Amino acid sequence: MDQYWSFAPVTVMQQDNQALVDILQAAERIQAYMVDATLTDFYADIKLQNKVMRRLLTISKAAQQVSALTREEMSAIAWDKLSSTKERILQENPSIDIDQLWATIHTEIPALIQALKQLVPGKEQDDAI
Repeated sequence: MDQYWSFAPVTVMQQDNQALVDILQAAERIQAYMVDATLTDFYADIKLQNKVMRRLLTISKAAQQVSALTREEMSAIAWDKLSSTKERILQENPSIDIDQLWATIHTEIPALIQALKQLVPGKEQDDAI
C-alpha cells in the first residue's frame, strides 16, 4: 500500500529509440520551417533562426542520451558533432554564423533525416504509406 506508483524500468533500447525519434522529429521540424525560406528570409527572421536553433538544441540533447552501443551500431551518424551542437550554440549565441547555420540546415539535416529513417524502427514503413 506504500507504493502508489508502479513504473516499469526503461530499458536502454527504449531510451535510445525515444532519443532517435526525438532527433528525427526535431530534424523534420527544421526542414518544415525552412520549406519556403530563402537565405535572405533567414537572415531577416530572428524568430525563424531561434526556432531552428531550439530544434538543434533538442537534437543535441537527445543525441547525448543515445547509448554508446547504439552510437557504435549507427556509426554513419556523426554523434560527437550532434552532441556538441548545444555547447556551440550556447557559446556562440548571439554571434552565430548564419551562413554556416544555413549550410547545416540544407546539407546535414537532410542527411541526418535520411540516415535515421533507415535506422529508426518503424520510420521506413511510415514513409511507404
